[in-house]
Amino acid sequence: MKYKLFIFLIGIFISPLSQAQGFKSWKDLHIYYKKNDLLIENLTSKQLEFLPILEKLPSDFKELQDVTTKKKLFYLITLPIIFQTNSLILDDRKMIVNIEKKFSRTDLNENETNEVIRLSKKYKLDYSEINLKLFKQLKQRINIIPISLALGQAIIESGWGQSRFALEGNALYGQWTTNEQRGIIPEERDEDKSHAVLKFDNLEESVKAYMHNINTHGAYYSFRVVRRIAERVQYTDPISAKVKFLAAYAEIGDKYVDKLELIIESNKLRDFDRFEY
Repeated sequence: MKYKLFIFLIGIFISPLSQAQGFKSWKDLHIYYKKNDLLIENLTSKQLEFLPILEKLPSDFKELQDVTTKKKLFYLITLPIIFQTNSLILDDRKMIVNIEKKFSRTDLNENETNEVIRLSKKYKLDYSEINLKLFKQLKQRINIIPISLALGQAIIESGWGQSRFALEGNALYGQWTTNEQRGIIPEERDEDKSHAVLKFDNLEESVKAYMHNINTHGAYYSFRVVRRIAERVQYTDPISAKVKFLAAYAEIGDKYVDKLELIIESNKLRDFDRFEY
């Protein structure tokens, strides 16, 4: 097993950079995953860390009609980006937890104070007074989005990566903007609407923006509270408890929650929460 992993890692490192950054065809991508024995059914945490981070979806991804292949490729494309983005959030979280421990014992030095200010700005919190309340607010906002939820919403909002917004604007989560220059105007937009779907330079930026939105926007305050409680109390079904507070993500409200729950259940997305950071 160790020998196979070693060969796999060597293969990743010697592969051309262009191959890891983008694939013109979904068929080339499919061959790449099969060649490197990257099967979604038995993907390990170690393999996940070394999956290529694609900047864009293959331009012909919409042409992929086989449902099983489409789903497997979508998982392999989005999983490493979601995992990496969550890992970066955890780096921020570890930073603030360690600084809080120091704050509880003694005064912070200049670098530590600056880090608290930086993270407070990043996560949209008032840092005029650095106290235990601020640290509590920071910890409530600086936390991961479960992979099953992030995947489920990406599936809904991007149509398994085959929507116009995903292919033309790297928009996996359908986030809106009022600046039409920064987005793609929906073809069936109502006449009284002025929004566009925000476009991104790459897929990673789309995932980062989505997670930052969930972690900072007032509409998801209850989601963040439930997430914090779930860390302390053993829910029988913590994912469902969190899903119920994502109704604000779409205009259809509670129907969106029902749709997201169905996507998670029917595709067994909870299985992807097994990956450890």
